[in-house]
Amino acid sequence: MIDKDLGEKIEECLEILFRLEKSQKRVKTTELAKKLGSPLSSMTVLLQRLSKMGLVYYEPYKGVRLTDKGRKVAIKIIRRHRLSERFLTDILGLDWCEVHEHACKLEHAITDKVEEKLNEKLGGPTVCPHGNPIPTPSGEIIFEEDTPLSELQPAEEAIITRITDENPALLRRLIAIGILPGVKITVKEKSPLGGALVLKIGDYEVALGHDVASKICAKTSTAPHRHRRRMRHGAKSRK
Repeated sequence: MIDKDLGEKIEECLEILFRLEKSQKRVKTTELAKKLGSPLSSMTVLLQRLSKMGLVYYEPYKGVRLTDKGRKVAIKIIRRHRLSERFLTDILGLDWCEVHEHACKLEHAITDKVEEKLNEKLGGPTVCPHGNPIPTPSGEIIFEEDTPLSELQPAEEAIITRITDENPALLRRLIAIGILPGVKITVKEKSPLGGALVLKIGDYEVALGHDVASKICAKTSTAPHRHRRRMRHGAKSRK
């Protein structure tokens, strides 16, 4: 359960910290402040408070990371965020490009009871509209055994599973070129040294830069079968 004394700013901080931790052991205070849109001085005060609450490990000039307690709270918020996204698309009919920002507001107002009823109403969805896994009520995150498009090689075929960056401008661009969860792609060309990737989608081809391709995950049809990866609140994932 999320502590009723936690404010929206604290919840947002823990959620962003969880996302940033996926690619680094410790998150820089300056990077976290930038993501939250907070002055560095205010960020330092907030992190000191979170440290006293046992939600983060914080050392000045060395960065910050979540404690197990903090990670558990962050995963709970992410569950509510992704359920909110499904509610906005499945029930209210909003475009998937715009639901992320609305869900950022809704997630902080959802109680345990509302979360339970929302999940029932939606039929117990396992992924958000962008394909990212919805944590279970127990705090488990189940990932498909997928790979960023940037790591695929020419001639590999795959099915798009999720878009890890929910920036509206990026999502609109991907929709325009037909890249959505469930779409089959074939890698036609791959430039060396992190260059562009040329994909075949249906009867046409599109080119993606390395940065964009790294934010799109897919499950290859040629790879051997693997079990889905599971992560509980005390562990980290690479995505």
